[in-house]
This record gives sequence, structure tokens and C-alpha cells, in this order.
Amino acid sequence: MSFFLTLRRWITASAKWAAILAGIVTFLIMWVIDINAVTRKVLNAPLPAGVELTQALLPVAIMLPFAWALASNNHVSSEFLTSRLSPGANRIIRAFWMLVGFLLFAAVTYGTWQYAMRSYRMGEQAWGATMRFPLWPSKMAVSLGTLLVCLQFLVEMVASLLGLDEDKREGAHHA
Repeated sequence: MSFFLTLRRWITASAKWAAILAGIVTFLIMWVIDINAVTRKVLNAPLPAGVELTQALLPVAIMLPFAWALASNNHVSSEFLTSRLSPGANRIIRAFWMLVGFLLFAAVTYGTWQYAMRSYRMGEQAWGATMRFPLWPSKMAVSLGTLLVCLQFLVEMVASLLGLDEDKREGAHHA
């Protein structure tokens, strides 16, 4: 049990740090866009590779926070039917849906990893107006994000089966 709790804390902490990194990247994207707009207007010269850089960073900003949304229970949920069920039934239903999420994201992780590795092996690059750069890091960011979600679904499923997720259901944000 202590191994599982340690593993869950580690995975959840990883999800939180990934979300923090995504926030920093989002802030960076904002500044690149701002600098690009100002230099284009004032100097009539856009930031070299500004558009390409923001495109490359978007997968990081989009995919990395998903696991933290699940871990912190900051996603939309509804209790319309489950509020009428017993705590034991709710645990089983939650565990079932966490299993479904795990299997779905495991498949997505496998597929995106294959896609990213193919990009890496062939040296796939984007050609911008002024420079070129590799695309595989962005594709691997998608795989990392889906892997984190996959692992979070797995530990949430086990936590539900063990009855360790009571606090999450009580403090949930419901719609």
C-alpha cells in the first residue's frame, strides 16, 4: 500500500510540474506573439521564426496540463445519477471509467510515440521563413502529455478500487 501511495504522489507531482511547465510555455508563447506583433508594426520586420516557434510550443502548452486536471479534479463532472448510488457503487463506476480512460490514453500514447519516433528517425523538420528546426520534440510532447494522463488514470483507478479517492469526490467541481 505504501508503494502505491508513493507512486501516486510521484505521478501526481509529475502531472503538477508538467502543468506548471505548460503555463510557463503559454507565457512564453504570449511574449513571442507580442514581440512579433511589435517588431512587425514598429520595425516592419517580424520576429524570425516567431510563428514556427509558437506552433512548435503549442503541443506543450496544450497536452501537458491534462493529467493535472484529472489529478486535481478540475474537470467537469456530473452527479445526476451517481449521487443516488452507494459509495461502493460509485467507487466501482469511477474505477471502470478510469480504466476506460487508461486504455484509451494508452492507445493514444502508443500511437503518438510511434509517430514521434518516426519523425525523429527521419529527421523531420519544419521550414520557416528564416530557419528550419526539428518537429519531433513537439510530437514527443504530445506523447509525454498522453503518457502522464494515462498514468494518472491508472493510479486513480487503483485508488478508487482501494477506496482512497473519497476526498476527490467530495471536493469535486460539478456542473
